[in-house]
Amino acid sequence: MPIDTLNEPYVLEGRIVTMGPQGVIDEGAIYIRSGQIEAVMDVNESSPAGFTGVSRIKTGGTIYPGLIELHNHLSYNALPLWKVPRKYLHSGHWQGTDEYKVAVTKPAMVLANTAGNAEALVRYVECRCLLGGVTTSQGITLQANSGIRKLYKGLVRNVEAPTVDGLTPAKARIGAPDKDLDAYLGKLKDAPNCYLQHLSEGINDGTHNTALKQFTNLQRDDGSWALFKSLCGIHSTALKAEHFQVMAQHKGSLVWSPLSNYLLYGETTDVKAAKEAGVPIALGCDWAPSGSKNLLGELKVASIVSEELGGLFSPRELCEMVTTTPAAILGWSDKLGRIEKGKLADLIVIDNTTEDPYEQLVTARETSLTLVVIGGIPRVGQTRLMRKFIAGGEKVQVGPSTRILDLTTTPGDADLGGLTLWGAR
Repeated sequence: MPIDTLNEPYVLEGRIVTMGPQGVIDEGAIYIRSGQIEAVMDVNESSPAGFTGVSRIKTGGTIYPGLIELHNHLSYNALPLWKVPRKYLHSGHWQGTDEYKVAVTKPAMVLANTAGNAEALVRYVECRCLLGGVTTSQGITLQANSGIRKLYKGLVRNVEAPTVDGLTPAKARIGAPDKDLDAYLGKLKDAPNCYLQHLSEGINDGTHNTALKQFTNLQRDDGSWALFKSLCGIHSTALKAEHFQVMAQHKGSLVWSPLSNYLLYGETTDVKAAKEAGVPIALGCDWAPSGSKNLLGELKVASIVSEELGGLFSPRELCEMVTTTPAAILGWSDKLGRIEKGKLADLIVIDNTTEDPYEQLVTARETSLTLVVIGGIPRVGQTRLMRKFIAGGEKVQVGPSTRILDLTTTPGDADLGGLTLWGAR
């Protein structure tokens, strides 16, 4: 009989990259009950109380925390990659162009506003996350359909409207910061943990520096800044070393989307300056029109940039950008980001146990993923693993291999009407 993950404890075995004090456990076991991790141990240690005789699944791979994406615009992720016609100076430079409206704005409006499409869109983009190992993402609003937000209810976690107690929602803003600095600072202080702000997106042209002014305008006449520790700057491509130093002084953080930056602006964020200033850096794909398909792709772009900068980030530091760092920025470190006792069981398994454990995640492809677990529920994986948990499920082709997708027992399933990925497509 398949394991009833909602009511039965179980154990996953494999090499475990905890991203925490336990480091890497070459032959480890993760004890899971009711969606939480109850213990992380060497496979040869005695089982903790309550786990004697329970099902043990040998994954044959390396187990990591689920990937946390701190910036995206999910509802645009059914669109193809935009053939960006030229290099732009800032986001306002391309958003009003005819070529952008034809390729992005109008198709997005049609998708969102045609009857039944919103549900299909949400199902499709969440499955797209799952198939890339993303267990938490961001960006659930859509200007063309404000009601779409309510459909994002728990297949993949989202940072703005989490469904689990103890995960404080993040605030998110697409437009520029308020001109009223006192009002803006008040919003930053009112955010419980994290205020995700599109900030200084673009490059400096040496004359107007429109993007940079979004940041420099946050300085008052008396020299003080309307900044607070909750601020997480999205993109911030126009900022230089002195600006990141200011951000660090106010304990701010950064979301980096290198592929989208390069396609739209021909440059990316000065992450060397950000790192040297001590600004925490997380990764985000931005969106399908100019970003990577998922964090596995964005990790590779970040790795290339790192190498061009002389090996700025180690493989472990790149892995932290999609696990421990975003969890800390969100104020979710007590629940997610590491594999350890008391955390939610959000996990991914990569096929292979012989390569460097951190480099292996950076170089992994969708075909490398053998299992994705959210809240203790296996959502997609190889047939041999998923059959331990469900008898049915939906078959999905990933490269030359078949994966089984489980979309049942989700809090938002009533709104999506039991829609399958095949039905959504």
